[in-house]
Formats: sequence, C-alpha cells, structure tokens
Amino acid sequence: MGEDGMTGTEILVIGAGPAGLSAAIESARAGARVLLLDENAAPGGQLFKQIHKFFGSREHRAGTRGLDIGTELLAETRKLGIRVLLKTEACAIYPGHEVWAVRDSEESMLIK
Repeated sequence: MGEDGMTGTEILVIGAGPAGLSAAIESARAGARVLLLDENAAPGGQLFKQIHKFFGSREHRAGTRGLDIGTELLAETRKLGIRVLLKTEACAIYPGHEVWAVRDSEESMLIK
C-alpha cells in the first residue's frame, strides 16, 4: 500500500471462499495482478468445514474432502503470487472503480 493509503490492482476479488479463490486463481493465470480480500482470519470459507468427500466427477474433485480442496486452492494462490489481505472488509464501492476497505478494524485503505 502506498503512503497515501491507496493500493492498486488490476482485479480485486472480494471474498476468499471457494468461488473467490477460484476467480483469483483464474485471473492470475490469465496474467492479471490480483488482490483478494476476506473479512475472516483465514481464507477458504466453508470448504474448511467440509470433512466429507464430494460427489460427482473427478474433474470437479469428487472423492476429495473440502478441507483438502481449500488447502490446494490456497497453495495455488501462493504459487501464483496473489496478494491476499485477510481480516479486511470491503466497506464501499465508489464511482471510478475505487473500493474503500478496512483491515483489522484499524487500517483504512482505498483500492484502485
């Protein structure tokens, strides 16, 4: 983040659950600079509560526990260099694609 309280990114993903992690990963694979925000202390959303194995096709990770899927997605974000800000809430979206966020209930930032 800059000294002026602003940080820049090409793509901002709000929410680090399974959909947010997947969106961030695919965006980074396409070459975008990605910033991923989540209000929780750990990413992964509901996946980390899923201890059962998923049904369906192998292509969609059938037979894999949600916890393991979440771990795989997190490893992929690290590998791709995706910037992840946890304990960060998106509070407002302004014209011009600016987002006001607050991290750890203390640090205010404007994301452009």
